[in-house]
Amino acid sequence: MFIRTFKKNYTLQLILIIVLPLLLWFPAFLSSPELIKTDYDAPLYLLIYNTFASSKLLSTLIAFALVLIQGIVLNSIFAYNQLSSRNTLLPAFIFILLQSTNYHSMTISSALIFNTFLIISLYFIFKSFDKNEGLDEIFNVSLFISLAFLTYIPAILLLIWLLLSFLNYRFYKWRYWLVSFFGLLTPILIIAVYYFLTDSFPLVYSKYITNLDFIPNFYVTLKPIEIIFYITIGVFTLVSLYNTISSKGDCNINYRKKTNILIILLFVTSLISFYCIGKCFITTFLAISLSYLFFNFFTSKRKLIYSNIFFAILLLLIITKLILSLQE
Repeated sequence: MFIRTFKKNYTLQLILIIVLPLLLWFPAFLSSPELIKTDYDAPLYLLIYNTFASSKLLSTLIAFALVLIQGIVLNSIFAYNQLSSRNTLLPAFIFILLQSTNYHSMTISSALIFNTFLIISLYFIFKSFDKNEGLDEIFNVSLFISLAFLTYIPAILLLIWLLLSFLNYRFYKWRYWLVSFFGLLTPILIIAVYYFLTDSFPLVYSKYITNLDFIPNFYVTLKPIEIIFYITIGVFTLVSLYNTISSKGDCNINYRKKTNILIILLFVTSLISFYCIGKCFITTFLAISLSYLFFNFFTSKRKLIYSNIFFAILLLLIITKLILSLQE
């Protein structure tokens, strides 16, 4: 039922993509959770945190609107780049579901802001492939990666994604690497100059260096539902990844290279998500790539009944995890 709806009935898709998230987020609207703060939050997010920390309901409303906008924009990026059909909102729907797995994550967080910058970076990196040189787009990609880093420190690992994307697109000329360096450096220099002029640079530097763990803490305790949830997501991811890799060989070069970009992104954001093991928003980091891989899996050529069963399992698991998180 769900998969057929997201293939044909666009009006019902619009209703579902608004109504179901509203139902999932309804408990957060009634009693909003505290804003999320981690040891890896960077200056840009700390500014946002300090602004909205006392306004829990407003933070939840902003987060909900941001999740919806991110989902729709991501869906449009996939459609524009011919990675999904223009008449489906299924990637957006999956993305929003993955952002709604835990009551405590239904507020502003560094992961949510990180995703905003990452989606914009994804738009520009796809666009760079469609240009003769795309140097402006490369600058923008690294600029928004830098803003993501100034939001959540482990986002610096996105440089791996950028460099591997260059190799994927065969951007070997030194100009691409130089432009990306300047794009990355620009926001960091602005922040550094501000701290220098306010005589707070040594204090901020020592604070982050002394408190920052370069190796994530893997010794965390997970609840049974979280273990089941992450194992299921892991199995779905592996199956979807295999399905995508095995089917993309029959597609054109544009599709294959842009699919590679999302697969590389999955592995890099997996590394980033290790730094928030035990937190409530680990799927937030993976949501962009997973929304594409799961979309491919659910809409691949098989009987719709099987796709609907898999989708129902995912939806039921998300709802169960959300309900249990309300009792924490």
